[in-house]
Amino acid sequence: MRITILIPVYGVEKYIEECAVSLLSQTYMDIEYVFCDDCTPDKSIEILHEVIEKYPLRKDDVRIIRNEHNRGLGYTRKRLTEALRTDYFMIVDSDDVLPYDAVEKLVYAARKNDTDIVEGGFCYYANGRKGEMVTPYHGSHKTYIKKILCQNIVKAQVWGKLFKGKVLHDVENLFVEGIDFSEDLCAMSRLVAVASISSVADEVYYYRTDNLSSYTKNISEKNILSYLRASRVMYSFYHQRSELPVALEIGLLNAYRECRKSGISTEKADEIIRYIPEHTTTKLLLAMFRNASVPLSVTDVLYRCVRSLICLK
Repeated sequence: MRITILIPVYGVEKYIEECAVSLLSQTYMDIEYVFCDDCTPDKSIEILHEVIEKYPLRKDDVRIIRNEHNRGLGYTRKRLTEALRTDYFMIVDSDDVLPYDAVEKLVYAARKNDTDIVEGGFCYYANGRKGEMVTPYHGSHKTYIKKILCQNIVKAQVWGKLFKGKVLHDVENLFVEGIDFSEDLCAMSRLVAVASISSVADEVYYYRTDNLSSYTKNISEKNILSYLRASRVMYSFYHQRSELPVALEIGLLNAYRECRKSGISTEKADEIIRYIPEHTTTKLLLAMFRNASVPLSVTDVLYRCVRSLICLK
């Protein structure tokens, strides 16, 4: 079973060597690697070529494509998926690391379970050291969907997973240009509604936390606006399915919460998401988030309580 690992590259000259070595040293052999250079301004691609030369048996399995100009993570991931030529794929960020047997374990589980997605455990990784493994969710699929949609309950990432290529047809525009922050949430919140998922109880990914230039380390107004656009995509997806789960509404309310926390007008969220609440509780919470005279701390307590109750049902 041949799989493809898709890797966007931008500004990772400090980390690309360790990442590439971990990819090219996988115990599973039937892998194609596609790197996309998003016009990185540093020596990331030069270092990548140096690593590839050290793995002659893998060299013919590596493709490096390049954007015509810097387009951002959303577009780069989209372009990578368009370059897919195999029935299975993984997404790896170019500052992260894979355990050497990660692909082998995921492929074994995919063959055994025949699900659209196989996910494994991951470890936070910094300064060459890994932390304790975070295990994948093991509850019912219905509850998993609610936890993803509610947000901030389980981690909704696309890395650390093996996907069937068919999911790219099941969810249109899985990655969207201009959504460079919250892009994983935007993808997984839709995938869980249409894809079957299984897990393997082993660590398959090391997620770097010491890259201070990563998107997750820089929560700017630009990133909040990207999050609002991601929220619009999620809202539209479920609206087209003629359903608006209350868990999704709780997640959408988090966008208003983040606007209040960041000092951005909630009118901007209204403008971008165009969200109309359907449940009494979410109508009340939205009104409270919109009302600047209501302390955010008060609304936040009520919001967290409701979120916990929804995920327990």
